[in-house]
Amino acid sequence: MLVITKNEECNLPHCLHALAGWTRSIHVVDSGSTDRTCEIARELGAEVVEHPWEGYAAQKNWALETLPMESDWVLIVDADEVITAQLREQLEAIAARPVNEVPEAGYYINRLLYFLGKPIKHCGYHPSWNLRFFKRGRGRYEDRAVHEHLLVDGPTGWIRTPMIHEDRRGLEVYMEKHNRYSTLEAEAIFDESREGGLDASITGHQLQRRRWFKRHVYRHLPAKWLMRFIYMYVLRLGVLDGLNGLRFCLFISSYELQIGLKLRELRLQAEDESASREQPA
Repeated sequence: MLVITKNEECNLPHCLHALAGWTRSIHVVDSGSTDRTCEIARELGAEVVEHPWEGYAAQKNWALETLPMESDWVLIVDADEVITAQLREQLEAIAARPVNEVPEAGYYINRLLYFLGKPIKHCGYHPSWNLRFFKRGRGRYEDRAVHEHLLVDGPTGWIRTPMIHEDRRGLEVYMEKHNRYSTLEAEAIFDESREGGLDASITGHQLQRRRWFKRHVYRHLPAKWLMRFIYMYVLRLGVLDGLNGLRFCLFISSYELQIGLKLRELRLQAEDESASREQPA
C-alpha cells in the first residue's frame, strides 16, 4: 500500500482510516510537508519515509523500487482518495486468491470525483479509470511529467465500483494544483519525448484511444478550451450534473486555456532561441 504526500493533513485521515485493518502495511512517502501530515500518518499506523520530490512518476517509481513491500498485491492511492467498503470487498476477494491463479497483472479502478462537495457523474469524468491495484514487481509508471499512467506487465482487469476522490483542502489549493498541472502538461506536449510509455492506439482500450486522440487530433483543434467545454457539458452530458456540473466544466475549460497559453509561450521562447543562434556573431 503506497500513498505519496505533501501537506495533506486535511485529506490523509480519511484516506488512512479507509485502509486500516485490511492492508498488510501502508507506506507514506512524504516530500517535505510543513503541516502535520507525517505525524498523522504515524499516529494512524503508517510507515513514513521522507524523500525529496522527484516528480509524480519518478517519486512513485522510486517508492516501488525501494520500499520493502511484501504483499503479493500493491495498491496505490492519493491522499485525497478514499477506498469505499464495497471496493474494499472486491480488492480483498482478488488478493485472497492464490496470486498465480489470477490471470490479471493489474486492475483499473473507477474513481468518482467530488467538486465543491458534490459528485461529478458526467462531464466525461465518470467512469474515470486508474490503474492502481497490481501484482508486486509488475508495475511501473511511464516517464511523464503529469497525468502519468501506470504500466503493468501482463493483462489487466476493470473494477467498476469507484473510490472517492475529494480534495478537502479547498478550492484555492485545487486551483493552485491545476495551475501547476497546466505548466507540466504544456511542457509534456512541447517535449514529445515525455509522452513515451503508454501506447497511443485508436484501436486500443479507453486510455490508449484517449492518448491517440490527444496526440493526433485534439492538439490541432482551434479554441481547445471551447471544444473542451462543449465536449464535457454537451456531448458528455455535464448538463445533467446541474449547476455544479456547469461550474466544473467551466473550471476545466479554463485549465485547458492555461495549457494552450503556456504552450504558446514555450513555442515563442523556442523560436527566439533559434533565431538568436542563427544570428551572426
